[in-house]
Order: sequence, then structure tokens, then C-alpha cells
Amino acid sequence: MTPIGEENRGPGLDERITGALVGAAVGDALGGPVEGYSPDQITDRHGGRVHGIVGPWHGDDWRTARPIAPYHKGDGHVTDDTLMTHALVRVYARVRDHLDAYAVADHLVPDLMTNPRWIPELEAEALPLHRVFLAEKWLVARLAYGHVDPREAGVGNIVNCGAAMYMAPVGLVNAADPAGAYAEALDVAGAHQSSYGREAAAVFAAAVAAATAPGATPDSVVTACLSLAKDGTRAAIEKVCEVAGGHGDFES
Repeated sequence: MTPIGEENRGPGLDERITGALVGAAVGDALGGPVEGYSPDQITDRHGGRVHGIVGPWHGDDWRTARPIAPYHKGDGHVTDDTLMTHALVRVYARVRDHLDAYAVADHLVPDLMTNPRWIPELEAEALPLHRVFLAEKWLVARLAYGHVDPREAGVGNIVNCGAAMYMAPVGLVNAADPAGAYAEALDVAGAHQSSYGREAAAVFAAAVAAATAPGATPDSVVTACLSLAKDGTRAAIEKVCEVAGGHGDFES
């Protein structure tokens, strides 16, 4: 029996957490086979926009086609985005507490280096380190071999989406606390990224945290992000919202 009033409160926290993690993996699988290609190339290859699971870009030649080989990108396979997200979830499960840059050095990096996992794109068990991109291999080079202070290890790395792609768990651990998620993600991502790559990871974690709050809406999530985002990242969010329509005038 549903308690009075409960039926209108929307999904519970458990459902929101599950939805965030499963939704991210589904989006990863949908986008994987067209990653790196222009809209025109995608339209030409698939006869329009991609609305569901599609096969490898090079069809049955995916095993040998360069530069994609040896990855089976497509057919619903997740990529390194989901692999890294799973790795961070495992760290939280092990530590059972909030994380910082030292947790990346003490737990995440050893997991990437020493624990074989099923890698869908390789269709085999392998070390996650063998699948991740150069920006993620940087973690191992700097922390495991360079013995750099984890709080500063991200300096000098490629500034990209590498840290942002797996920060959803930080937002979920800090559910309904965007400021807490932002601060924790800044610390965690400092081991991986610098500049706007680190800032983007923090703002993304804040967005996820804001989305878990009861009654959350797209507007409330955007407001939370704009209240925390700095410099060019904030300007970029404002511009995207302006183009999307109606959200460009948010004030922090």
C-alpha cells in the first residue's frame, strides 16, 4: 500500500541512483560507435540520426579497420566511460566514505592496473588500463610510477572530458548536496585533470547531486550548476542554456 502523498513524489533515491548509472551506460553504448565522427559523416553512414543501437562503423571489418581496431565499438557495447564509472563505484564500495585525490592513488589506480575485467569492446577479459585512453593512462604514469602528489597529478595532462565522464558516482554519494559534490569532485579530479577539465568534472557531479533532490527539475539543476561553475565553464553553460531556450538569464 502506498502511503498517502507518496504517489506524487516521483522516483525515490534508489531509483534515481539506478537510473543515473544505467542511463549513463545506455547513453555510452548508443554513442560509442559514432564517437569522433561529424554530424554529416554520421548522417551519411547511418542514413540519418542515430536513435538506437547500431553496429560498428566499419561493419564486420571492425577487428582490422584502422584506427578503430581492435575495439568492437557498437552493437550495444559500453566504452571506457562506463568502465571508469564502474571503477569509481568500486572504490566507494571499498572505502565506504567520501573520497579524495589520495583515494584515486590508493584504490582506483591499482584496480586499473591489477584486476582484469570483462571489456566489451575487446570481447575479452583484460586489465582496464589496456582499454582506457591516454588521458586515463596518465593516472597510472603519474601516480603509480611518478609518485606525484595526488592532489597535483592532473597538472600537465590532456585537458578533456576524461574526469567528467566518470564523476556521476560523486554526485550520487552527495545526493541533493550539489556544493558537496562539487567540492569532492574537485578533489578527486585533481588527480586526473586540471583547468576546465577538472572544473567540468566538478560541475557535472554537482548536476547529478542536484538531480537526485526531491522535486528536482531541469531548471533547478541548471540553477545549481550556475551557482557553482566558474569562469569559462559557467559562461559555456549559460550559452548552452540560452541556445536551448529560456534559461540564459539565470542568476547565481
